[in-house]
Amino acid sequence: MRHTSLLVAPLAMFALASSAFAGGAGCAKDAKAAALHAKGGCTASKEECAKYMAEAKNRGWLGIEYDAAENGSSVVTNVVKNSPAEKAGFRTGDVLYALNGIEMNDANHDRVKSAWMALKPGSQVTYTVKREGLSKDLTPTLGTMPEDVYQAMVTEHMKEHVAVAAK
Repeated sequence: MRHTSLLVAPLAMFALASSAFAGGAGCAKDAKAAALHAKGGCTASKEECAKYMAEAKNRGWLGIEYDAAENGSSVVTNVVKNSPAEKAGFRTGDVLYALNGIEMNDANHDRVKSAWMALKPGSQVTYTVKREGLSKDLTPTLGTMPEDVYQAMVTEHMKEHVAVAAK
């Protein structure tokens, strides 16, 4: 499943069972909702998602897209040009491993989510990525989500609600 974290990568990744913005972290409140979301439909109300997305606009923006791998890790599939991620040296193929020293796994879901929710544009974070078998620390300064990215996220997510309603 593609995760368009043009917004906030780790929050969405863990809130949606390891996405960034086909959904929005507020769209999955528990494992059951995350599983349904992964099968192609957000289970939260349109209002809940709209509220989350409005709040997400004020959170720090990284600028990556990633896919969840079968082993539970997340692999960067795209780095947005001129984004904080590109400036910090993220590359396609990087495996997201830790955020500010907190290993990004199911056991640390709440810790990662809590750490991410506190981050605003201008916050500096340290990601540990696995690249070609080695660990590498990258330290982006999070930016503000561009308006076109925000609008694309909202449009794409609302398509999910239409698809779910049509089932």
